Amino acid sequence: MKEKWEEFKTSLTDVTSMTKKEFLLTITVCILGGIVFGLLFSPRKSMMIGSNNGNNNGRSLSDRDIEEAEKNADWENEE
Repeated sequence: MKEKWEEFKTSLTDVTSMTKKEFLLTITVCILGGIVFGLLFSPRKSMMIGSNNGNNNGRSLSDRDIEEAEKNADWENEE
């Protein structure tokens, strides 16, 4: 294992060149991979933006629930 490590260390000193296309592809893959990684491991997966943004006419949800329950009770009494 130590021999492989020494061989790897000596290969790091080699100078290599990269074409512009390879460089652009490498940068693109890194950016897209970072976006995917961020989406998969983000802490806010259940956040909803813009949900239930209707006009409530100044009434709270509890008032609306009470009114709907009264309407349903009236409907059942008519039958």
